[in-house]
Amino acid sequence: MKFKIAIFASVILFATQLGVEPSKAIPASDAKPQTPLPYPTVILGFAGVLQPDCVRQVEAGEYRCAKRWAEVTHLLKSLVYQDVESQLIPPLQHQLAIADQSWHQFQTQHCQQLTQRLRNTPDFPIATPVCLARLNNDRILELHRGGEIITFQSRDPRFESLLDQLKLRNSSVERHWEQYQTQYCQIEKALFSQNNLRLAQCHQRLREARIHQLEELLEAPASGLALSSDSVRPGIPELNCVDKTQLGLNRCAVYWSKTTQFLQSSIYGDWAKRLSKQYQSTFAIAQKYWQEYREAHCTELVEPFQEGSMAPMLYHRCLARLNNDRIADLKGIAVYDSEDEPQQAPVTSGQDTTQALWERYQTQYCKFESRFFGSQTRSKQCPNRLNLGRLRHIKAMMNTR
Repeated sequence: MKFKIAIFASVILFATQLGVEPSKAIPASDAKPQTPLPYPTVILGFAGVLQPDCVRQVEAGEYRCAKRWAEVTHLLKSLVYQDVESQLIPPLQHQLAIADQSWHQFQTQHCQQLTQRLRNTPDFPIATPVCLARLNNDRILELHRGGEIITFQSRDPRFESLLDQLKLRNSSVERHWEQYQTQYCQIEKALFSQNNLRLAQCHQRLREARIHQLEELLEAPASGLALSSDSVRPGIPELNCVDKTQLGLNRCAVYWSKTTQFLQSSIYGDWAKRLSKQYQSTFAIAQKYWQEYREAHCTELVEPFQEGSMAPMLYHRCLARLNNDRIADLKGIAVYDSEDEPQQAPVTSGQDTTQALWERYQTQYCKFESRFFGSQTRSKQCPNRLNLGRLRHIKAMMNTR
């Protein structure tokens, strides 16, 4: 029991139910892409997937961009939930499921309320997916949060006042939230039976999150969804791994890999769906060549460490970086400016085969761009743009070794 308590106390966002063995770094699957959606830009942080730059997604449409945000947060929340569930004894697993069911009912009704309040505003079309994504992030944070210090208040005047202003005191949405709060905090009470303050801490922590949701609901008609238009890089930056043990770092890398794979597959799927038959073959072959290069490069990178405990971390970090660069390729964006690095870099004899795979992909993908866009400028830019990614991969390998 003490072992399970210790595990649950250290559960963080980046845990995974896969249980990857140190000596077996398994490649991410390239199975059939998820429902295709267009070109997102998201940042994955400590508390989930932060807001995508939907305001700037003119060619994609804000709704489809926001929908992807909701899908990615749902994926991440599901992985975290499964990991937490796997570490609980059966009775607590059942209680966690009950709590989660109440939370989903609350999430649905809360987002319906928010969307209704934004009906006559410009943010109305994206209100539902943005709300779903933000609540998913709240749930992720709760599932992996640490033992933060809570300042107790027997009765929070903000909470009571917001319920009255929004006329939610006896509503079904508030009832679902209270059921979730009760069930979930009972799990903490059972796990930390020696800590008399744990139950009160849990209730206070969840109430703080609910207050934030209620404040957003109250202010929605005037403030909208407060979407940011800051520029961000394509893909998902490296995760903020809170658990610095090797096991924690390995799990964090697997999450980064799986999430970038989800994005890359979705973007590729959207391209494939929109292309006419005359371009599909060239595009599909380029994707196949890229997958073969990615596997060869990351396998080569991890080879000297194959028997070590850090092998999964190195392998999945490599996959994630290459997935991000492929996202940049698909969006026609260089991973960094050409001034940052020289155009040539040493290629060791051990990389000859991998380099050949890379060049095959580069040739095929630039061939696709040349045919599809029919632009001399774009055709000339493609090899140099992709070379910047390859230089980055080689540099990462040299730094690793």
